Amino acid sequence: MRILHLISMAALAALAMSSAAAAPACQLQQLGLLPVDMQGLRPLISTKINGVEARFVLDTGSFYSTMWRDAAEQYHLSVGTLANGAFYVQGLGGSEKGQVATVDTFEFLGVPLRKVQFIVIDQGGRSGVAGLLGQNLLRVTDMEYDLANGNVRFFKPVGCKNQPLAYWAVSTPYSFVELQSMDVQEPHLRAEVTINGQRLTAMFDTGAPRSWLSLEAAKRAGITPSSPGVRFLGITYSIGPAPAKVWIAPVDSFQVGGEKVTHTHLLIGDFDSRDADGFEARTPDMLLGDDFFLSHRIYVAYSQRKLYFTYNGGPLFNLNLPEFAGTAAAAPVTSESSPTAGQQPGSDTPSDADGFRRRGMAYATMREFDRALADLTHACELAPKNAENHIDRGEVYVRDGQLESALQDFDAALALQPDDIHAHLARAELLHSHPDTDPQAAAAKVKSDIDAVSRLSAPGAGERLQLSSLYGDIGDYPDAIGQVDEWLDNHKLEDDQAIGLNERCWQRAAANRDLSAALEDCNHALALRPRAEASTGSLIGRDLAPDNPAILDSRGLVYVRLGDFKNAIRDYNSALRIDSNMPTSLYGRGLAELRLGEKAQGQADLAAAEKLNAGITQRFASMGLTP
Repeated sequence: MRILHLISMAALAALAMSSAAAAPACQLQQLGLLPVDMQGLRPLISTKINGVEARFVLDTGSFYSTMWRDAAEQYHLSVGTLANGAFYVQGLGGSEKGQVATVDTFEFLGVPLRKVQFIVIDQGGRSGVAGLLGQNLLRVTDMEYDLANGNVRFFKPVGCKNQPLAYWAVSTPYSFVELQSMDVQEPHLRAEVTINGQRLTAMFDTGAPRSWLSLEAAKRAGITPSSPGVRFLGITYSIGPAPAKVWIAPVDSFQVGGEKVTHTHLLIGDFDSRDADGFEARTPDMLLGDDFFLSHRIYVAYSQRKLYFTYNGGPLFNLNLPEFAGTAAAAPVTSESSPTAGQQPGSDTPSDADGFRRRGMAYATMREFDRALADLTHACELAPKNAENHIDRGEVYVRDGQLESALQDFDAALALQPDDIHAHLARAELLHSHPDTDPQAAAAKVKSDIDAVSRLSAPGAGERLQLSSLYGDIGDYPDAIGQVDEWLDNHKLEDDQAIGLNERCWQRAAANRDLSAALEDCNHALALRPRAEASTGSLIGRDLAPDNPAILDSRGLVYVRLGDFKNAIRDYNSALRIDSNMPTSLYGRGLAELRLGEKAQGQADLAAAEKLNAGITQRFASMGLTP
């Protein structure tokens, strides 16, 4: 496997090398501030590709900046191979073959960088981002990750050789770790951690939404999937084709630097560490993801090869979200370090509406809804004509259960910006999932909004699959299938094709029409052997792969419609062997079992499906499928 060697960004490096008079005391010169939008557990930044807006995930775990292939096509970039041959990008799911695209002008930190190269891999841009911003653009200066306030800062330390650099920790304990070897080939932020007394290597990775422990490392720490208290969650994917099964596991103790937490929980996964040639690649024992970054303020001192951090409060590993309810309460965090006597370069309080909005969205990610809504309300007051502030606050109101307030915000956003696709979709999803006393009127409003989105969206827009699902949910199957057809006409990557084929298979089966074509769609999707995200979702994320549970689930429904209950049960069994937490497969299998006279098994499966999803019976009933 060849490793990609590309030149650094000279203009950005020049920024870090700006002249400064020698100073007798340690000084931190702030060179730039990068605003960060926390969209859930994804830190997004805004850039420009040849003058056109583009969003990237901030990814400290990526050795080089990466772009999805359809984003490269969207920005009309030429994609080719390196002169010295093929290379591969290693991810938790194995390796992915990459190519290269060159951006003539890439705007980053307000600096126009010329001839910036990106790795291009065959993944689609359905998530609204162009790719990952990696270490080639992040490690040119010291950096501070203050994701809880929606900021990343670039610093040049002057006269700070042996000085602690957690400058904000005037009265707060700080910790630090020594970073392991860092060079062009290994630029990752790796340090030692201890789990249950076992020393392990962790990588600080903002590209990972949640912190993970590999199955092999968990075993060394005395944890296996069969250990007491360990619960299977589902499957997930990263870069690379291989799926990973995921469990949540109790952990007696976790320590990094001088910080220690006891009786917490962690995700563990069976990641594929093989490279393209089948050899074991050097993967970390653990990833410390965005949940860790949100609960800490972190200063990466490349100048000292150290990483300083302080604890913000709240759960160390953000597993107190609804899907993990009752499994991972916040555990007390203790620190053995002392406060610094640093000097504060500037105030952390936001100074404008966008600053309050970004901090509010970070609070929302941490489920601190009162603080999130206070900041977002301040943003709305400072910029009353900004529709985005109302949309963001509306979405937080939805998560907090304040549905009337959410609807008012979506209405306000559309009054300000009638053609806002995001606002129409948000209102449609709210009205669909929480219909008022007149479901028919709610369905009419939903259809009006999604018709608007369909009219306003580009033919290949990622919203097409979301629209398909919404049209199908209100029983408008012709429009649901029409949305998928547009998607398939405009997305030729195999993984994108498989996603569309699976969606069309499901919608045809739900509509109980064109069942032979539906079966062909599912068979074709399975044959493509993809690994991209399915549209129906699950606890961790239902993804497409060989013997993929989402496609098998859809094909199971086709077989139920055809009256082929034995084949339906076969597909549902196969799906549930991969992901046992699929309510649609459990419910579909239960229906098939009842049709075959297997009453006890059928009733048990229906009850298990209802336990996972209280609305599953109503969903199947809307398709005319009842026990």
